[in-house]
Amino acid sequence: MNPKFRIAAPLAAALLALSPIPTTAQYASEFVPAKLLKQGTTSQSIAGSGTVVVQVQVNANGTHKATKVIHSTNSGDNAAAMEIAQNSTYKPAHRGSTPVVSFYDFTLKFNGKSVASSSGGGTVTLSSAASQVANLIRQGQYQQAVSKAQSGLLSSPGDDSLRQMLGVAAYDAGDVTTAAAAFDKVATIGTQFKPAAAHSFAAAAVKIGQTDPTQSLAYAQKAVALDPGPNSRFALGVAQLANNQTAEAIDSLKVARDAAMRDSTIPVASKVNIDAQLLQAYLANHDTAGAQAVAAQIKQLDPNSTAGTRAIGVSLIKSGQAAMEAKDYTTALGDFDQAAASGDSDIAVTAYTEAALAIAQSPKPDYKRMQAYAEKAIAIKPDDALANFAEGIALTGQWATSHDDDTKKKAAAALDKADQQAKADGNVALSLQIESFVKKNLNPTSGGGSGGGS
Repeated sequence: MNPKFRIAAPLAAALLALSPIPTTAQYASEFVPAKLLKQGTTSQSIAGSGTVVVQVQVNANGTHKATKVIHSTNSGDNAAAMEIAQNSTYKPAHRGSTPVVSFYDFTLKFNGKSVASSSGGGTVTLSSAASQVANLIRQGQYQQAVSKAQSGLLSSPGDDSLRQMLGVAAYDAGDVTTAAAAFDKVATIGTQFKPAAAHSFAAAAVKIGQTDPTQSLAYAQKAVALDPGPNSRFALGVAQLANNQTAEAIDSLKVARDAAMRDSTIPVASKVNIDAQLLQAYLANHDTAGAQAVAAQIKQLDPNSTAGTRAIGVSLIKSGQAAMEAKDYTTALGDFDQAAASGDSDIAVTAYTEAALAIAQSPKPDYKRMQAYAEKAIAIKPDDALANFAEGIALTGQWATSHDDDTKKKAAAALDKADQQAKADGNVALSLQIESFVKKNLNPTSGGGSGGGS
């Protein structure tokens, strides 16, 4: 009877690491907000007195769209306010000499049946300390700007302009968590700081999604409130998925994807990132058809990308591992076979190796079949330590019944290669496991060693 070999459960395949849509650094001290050039008119009836604030997206080329009512004290005036905002003309915001997309908060005050006044505000005047930080940012001295802002806030904790400049400096320095934390302490973020704040909240939400999902979701919601564009929606989807809100995540990521696809300035790699995360959301929601459709779209965007097939492969490997835990080896092998066929070489190596190990743990191991799976993995990645270990186990199992010296030599060679590769990879735990296996199963009378028995 063949001996049973117990091995430690293999490590789960790593999930895809997804990054937010790339953004350029924001220089708030050089940011000039959009301005109203000419107020429009309305054919809508005015209900009566009240104040309505309309958000207007002003594009870099001067076109614009009144997107929504942010605040209203008289909903009967909303339609008139939206029409006035849409019929108005605006000067785009600028960062330095470059026009950029921004949002203009158009405040309309109605008195009776007429417009009493209108304005667009929210620009924060910098304090002396905040201006000094702004100068450091202009010079590209971001870390010094962060330090100066933090020092200044110790003596002036109520200086919101300084706190917002801390957010900008930290963001430009690449420290999005410090930036988001700074903006999070400000009650009302100034117009010139909103782009940096929105990007900070979005980037921080993605970064901490797995470690602090609750805070991630709060940051993402703030990002959307400041800028409902694809970057913020992407962050919200990531945060919702981290909080197991899969249906909501799908909705948010679909909005981000649709907006990104309409924007020719967003890089293909960023669009692939959105789709890859959407695919993960579909898989988490057990919607295989949706996941496969997104995977196909990823291939259309970038024929060289394996993000879609890789994500599906990871999901199948996880499903196979769960089946192994339930001792359903037939289902496990089916899942591993599907994963190996996904088209991603790294996934295939993991899937074939997992399949080999599943056979080793089954009640009646078929060691030749196990060897075949291991050799498929080794054919793709000859120096994979775990795949070589699996082949060594399979050969040892065959030798245990045949007592063929040639088979034993092949087993010893495979196990020695696995041991040496595990050591080269720094995987001490796997190396010790291999050596223990050799001592107990291949060289039971030896004093131990690295598995190089003959």
